[in-house]
Amino acid sequence: MSKKNNLLLSSIMCSLILGMSAAPVSAETIETFNLDEMIVESSRNHKTPLPGGFNNDSSRVGLLGETEVIKAPFTVQSITEDTVSKMAMPNQDLDTVLSNVPAIRTGTSPIKTDFSIRGIATNASSYLVNNIPGFFIMATGPITNTVGSIDAMVGPAATLNGSTPSFQAGGISGATPGAIYLNTKRAGENDFIKYTQTFGGHGDYGEYLDISQRFGKDRNIGVRIYGQYDDGGLAISGAGQRKKNLFANISYEGETTKTNVFGGYYDQKLMGTERRFALDSSATKFPDAPDNKMSFDDPNVMHQDSNGYMLTLNHQKKLSENVNWFVNAGMNQTIVRRFIYNSEFTIDENGNVMGAGAYPWSDYIDLQNQYLQTGLKGDFMTGMAKHNVAVSVDRSHRKYYKTGKNRDDLGTTGNIYTGLHFKPGIYEADEATSLQKRLNQEETIVSLNFMDKIEIGKFTLVGAVSRRHGDYLPGYGPKTGKEGPNYKKELKDSNWAPTYGLSYAPTENLSFYAAQSTARNRGSFVDDSKALNNNDFLDATKLKSTEFGIKAKPNENLSMSIAYFDMTQPNTLNTYSTTEPKKYWVSNNGKNRFKGVDFSLDAKLADKWNTFGGFEWLNAKQEVTSDKRFEGLPTHGSVKWSGVWGLEYKPDEDTSFTSRLSYTGEGKFVHSKTARVLDIPSHVTLDLFASHKTNINGVPVKFIAACYNVANDSHWIAQTGQPNKFMLNNPRSFMLSAEFEF
Repeated sequence: MSKKNNLLLSSIMCSLILGMSAAPVSAETIETFNLDEMIVESSRNHKTPLPGGFNNDSSRVGLLGETEVIKAPFTVQSITEDTVSKMAMPNQDLDTVLSNVPAIRTGTSPIKTDFSIRGIATNASSYLVNNIPGFFIMATGPITNTVGSIDAMVGPAATLNGSTPSFQAGGISGATPGAIYLNTKRAGENDFIKYTQTFGGHGDYGEYLDISQRFGKDRNIGVRIYGQYDDGGLAISGAGQRKKNLFANISYEGETTKTNVFGGYYDQKLMGTERRFALDSSATKFPDAPDNKMSFDDPNVMHQDSNGYMLTLNHQKKLSENVNWFVNAGMNQTIVRRFIYNSEFTIDENGNVMGAGAYPWSDYIDLQNQYLQTGLKGDFMTGMAKHNVAVSVDRSHRKYYKTGKNRDDLGTTGNIYTGLHFKPGIYEADEATSLQKRLNQEETIVSLNFMDKIEIGKFTLVGAVSRRHGDYLPGYGPKTGKEGPNYKKELKDSNWAPTYGLSYAPTENLSFYAAQSTARNRGSFVDDSKALNNNDFLDATKLKSTEFGIKAKPNENLSMSIAYFDMTQPNTLNTYSTTEPKKYWVSNNGKNRFKGVDFSLDAKLADKWNTFGGFEWLNAKQEVTSDKRFEGLPTHGSVKWSGVWGLEYKPDEDTSFTSRLSYTGEGKFVHSKTARVLDIPSHVTLDLFASHKTNINGVPVKFIAACYNVANDSHWIAQTGQPNKFMLNNPRSFMLSAEFEF
């Protein structure tokens, strides 16, 4: 069948499946304590959706706890559980719903978790599960079917999170530009047993079980168990996945105590998903994107296998009328065995693979993380000022084992438009299962955290500070498997991370705010043989942010916010010697600057019509660099204009049809060797969603359909913060699910 006919057929199928649709989940209310809810989230707590129903009017972020979005002195977006269920199908990555946040640009690789917040790179390390950090890295991500609502905090969040591990941005940015809080699914008021089947347009089948039950005299014990089995092909040619998991969430709500426990095990496999590229220095223009369905590795041998467990505990005890004691704890282990390419394919402007191409790489990763936080929260009055104070101490301990083996004798040749050629030896080169376990790094962080939210009339002042003490221990090199020059050389550092925010609310539906925050990471050793200070210790990096904004809810049908931000990010700087021209000192005195405007909107346009969306304008520049040719140039992968717009039609309470347009403007590709700036073409992506709730033979059934990248547009996406690197977007794919409730 021709490409044209395939496109026509796929478009028809996408249109047909959008004839099915589901009723939104209703919110419930419960009795609450006098104190502000802080740590333990229950699905029985009342959360009111903003106009349109896509986002909530309150969010839960770190020590600040439950806070009205309109009164929070920073940018935050709380995505509802209903939105997550419709836009992030359980066999999809959370990228499919995080793209609703105007300040976030998501990646497109099933094997990588890179994304950016206000132009600054991060990855799945920015996720917190039930307020517990440190569960994920660039190679691992959340289990989608465990996620209920999502709170996305935009801007440095280290002070509100405590001892976040320094692996936060995978070494890309040095300090986190935000935080994504994942709230796991909890038992609600209604008991149910749900069985769901999913089907993807490329032979992917899934089965899901979801059981929710409340127990006790006052039904104050909630148990929710959910599991997944999914197996089949992805939209990328030849690529596939297999996902298995089983999780449970147990919650208790007493008169003075609230407890939530979440845990489970997962096992998943990805095949043939490598789509990373770099541009050769000879290129004077950006090459056209190839067919996005093409595979650029061999799905028969290239894979990533991961398995592990995760466990979280959130406990809150009311000690008196005005004081709560709380505990947050968690632990996890993730083991990854993979056979992938060790780097990107370097191509020229005509799509030819340059040099020997990318080499296959056998990789072993073992991530172990433990986290404990305890503290007190209370409220009191001083004159006219109401204080809501939290003080906590926390400890994060992480061990990261990594061993790899490179096969530089097995390069690739070819062209991205006509296909790549692999050396036959690749089929016997996978040694991932036999690699030895070697410690790459160990890190222990202890933080003392203090926060005071002061309310005086129409003013709210939030002040927070974190004192961080880090202990970092390097191990074996992941590629050499040998002791490096800093092997078990203990690195200790201590630093402060303050946050200040002030809001003025002349009415309940209007607020003006200003905020300043700092996020810090651990220091690092210089690892450069040409550096005069090789093996020396550099102080912790620091990400500073200043933000001004307005939030308004003019009426019950409209909510919107706009914010101006100015962030500075440290960068490595080489200062050359006057006596030894080829030698230099390495420091963290370089600087990138990110200035811009975020705008977001939620609205009920008319009866049966809802919308959400927003845009970001970003001016990202390299201000201080080692090579003066780069000063004043854009940061790599930055985009000046981007936006998202969603429109929903709800003919009745049981049916909805939603379209989402995502726009990414012209991106800037800055070559790290030539300082040549090339334009990455802009692109628009259309996604369609539908849901419908009905009854078949007395059994409630909910149908959900999704079609991603409806037009099957092929385009490049630059990897923000990673020079020369870019990725190919995912092809059109459609999903259909049927949920049966018993």
